[in-house]
Amino acid sequence: MESQYQFIPLFPHAENLDMGLADVNALVTQLDKQIADASYSYSLAFEYLAENRYSPNNFKSIRSELNLLFNWIWFVQKISLKQVDRIMMRKFIDFCNDPPEELVAPTSYPYFITDKDTDLVQVNPKWRPFVLRGAGGYIRKTATLKAQLSLLSGFFLFLADVEYAEKNPAAVLLRRLNVNNTRVTESEDGDKALSEVQWQYVTAKVDDLVEEDPNKHQRTKLLFTLLYYLYPRVSEIAARPGFTPLMSNFKKHRSGVWVFSIPQSKGGKSRIIPCPEPVMIALKAYREFLGLSPLPLPDEKIPLFTRHQAGTHGRDAGVLDSQLGIEAIRGIVNDVFDKTANAMEEEWPYEAQELRGFSIHSLRHTGISHAIAQNQPLQTVMKNAGHSDLATLSIYTSVDLR
Repeated sequence: MESQYQFIPLFPHAENLDMGLADVNALVTQLDKQIADASYSYSLAFEYLAENRYSPNNFKSIRSELNLLFNWIWFVQKISLKQVDRIMMRKFIDFCNDPPEELVAPTSYPYFITDKDTDLVQVNPKWRPFVLRGAGGYIRKTATLKAQLSLLSGFFLFLADVEYAEKNPAAVLLRRLNVNNTRVTESEDGDKALSEVQWQYVTAKVDDLVEEDPNKHQRTKLLFTLLYYLYPRVSEIAARPGFTPLMSNFKKHRSGVWVFSIPQSKGGKSRIIPCPEPVMIALKAYREFLGLSPLPLPDEKIPLFTRHQAGTHGRDAGVLDSQLGIEAIRGIVNDVFDKTANAMEEEWPYEAQELRGFSIHSLRHTGISHAIAQNQPLQTVMKNAGHSDLATLSIYTSVDLR
């Protein structure tokens, strides 16, 4: 039976914006005969994306939301962008909060893949616009919904600037949003941090894995140590278009302290994070297993986390010593969580089941919560985490942060 919903990737990667997608361009030309302003509104979306192309995290988030919106207005509602008012935006949000099962993937897949035989870029047949994260059915958190409306509000502001739209339905809904008028899930502390027991079991499991297969899991040890003590976002330690984290991101500061440098992150900001002793120990152990000097040199071009198997698609197809991407790093963390949950199932069944539903972002929460619990200055934790204000830290702790 043919799917009722045929959502497709409508927008390319940032580096391919100038060329666009030939098949989609042809489709939009056809849609122009049925939907008013289809090609013009699509070109405006391209223009807006072009303005954000040099901020990778922002670009990907905006592209994702625009892709959802344009698929929905064209292929579900069959209306033009100009017809999206507050009521239509509400319908769109309801659709995203409770999407059809056929549009939900069990894990995140890239929009496009490269055929290793022909080098042609094609749509990934496994891609879906929604991703099921954790156990249970698909349900979104309030923070996710707010982020979506905020991103779309920025797009409608742009449309007003170019005199295409007079109103901003996303901003209206964002102002009126509350937990009683939309289907989202609430949590006291967002993506929860691991409990002390869970973290103890995770670290013990990582140590066991290192002992069983050091060639494979010294990398795992460094990854978990880095995520816990430096609490970076996964996008800051994974390969992404235009960025590959290197061993030389570890630098010796003029003060003599070793720091981890993040040259560009959310909002295009950079930062350096002082490295505590456990991070340096894990780094040295990992580098020794790679046959490298204990500490990196300033001009090293060695990827931070190299593959153990050659890539199967994309730019790194057939390349062994390339940097792990976001999904590969998530896979390593989820695998350790699953193995740890199996080990603690008998003695701690509740904690084991909860651990299976955690994500890599839970380690960021764990690290930040640990730093706050250790009475590190909140301004220091805020800067190390890459946050712009102290209020953001309130989701990581129940302590009053005034």
